[in-house]
Amino acid sequence: MADHGLRHLLETWADVDPARYPFDPVGMSVAVRTLVPPPPARPTAGDGRHAGWSEDFAWVESVSVLLSDRYGPWAYRWHWAPWEREREGFVTDRIPAPADAPTFVADSLLAWRRWLESLAERFDHLLPAVDPTRAAGAADVVAAWEAAVAQLMTFAATPVVDNDGWPGWCDITLRWFLTATGIPPEQAQAVVDGALDRFGWWAPLTAVEIGEVADRVARDVVKPTGIVPAGRIDNWPDTWPHGWPSWRATNTGWGAGPPTDRGHSA
Repeated sequence: MADHGLRHLLETWADVDPARYPFDPVGMSVAVRTLVPPPPARPTAGDGRHAGWSEDFAWVESVSVLLSDRYGPWAYRWHWAPWEREREGFVTDRIPAPADAPTFVADSLLAWRRWLESLAERFDHLLPAVDPTRAAGAADVVAAWEAAVAQLMTFAATPVVDNDGWPGWCDITLRWFLTATGIPPEQAQAVVDGALDRFGWWAPLTAVEIGEVADRVARDVVKPTGIVPAGRIDNWPDTWPHGWPSWRATNTGWGAGPPTDRGHSA
């Protein structure tokens, strides 16, 4: 890949879709032994010398470039596996010893790949449901989008340990899903920003937040297609899967309108 400056953005599902980038875990574990450069030296007992953060970051970046050149843009974020990042901290906080570097990189890259493959399975299951050409009517399309967003948010937030982590994981997961349906990256980001920006950091993710985001994304995605009825639909169920409520429900006190009408504060 020629553009080293933009590869890290991973704006679309096409950048990370495992189906587009064949991957041999066994071959990778062998290749990294010669591919991965040695990291900055760690301090020994009584040794005050230690590479600074910039040296650590430079090593991570060099590994990212080498892996993405070999395996595709998805590998640039080889250290992004949610379970690792959430529980063990950012990669520069756990730089391995030189002898352990190949195994460290291989394990991290494999964990990231497995998470992407798990996400791809969910996309494969949900994408047909949000296809308007397969829906019986506008209400079915909106309901399918709401259910898809709720499922993906639950999946993305599962590894999160701290309350400040879920918006970031939900952002990237929903953005990739929108681009997988053919929505341009800029529009996908605008839709996701509009749905998530109202929530402040350090706020726990609850069924209410999932319901609000699902409603907002569904309306913003489907309305531009012109298939959403102009009038309000009154035959929606009072609750949706996993107990998260809908602003259309009659049992939540939200009858005045969608979440944006209730003045949710960030």
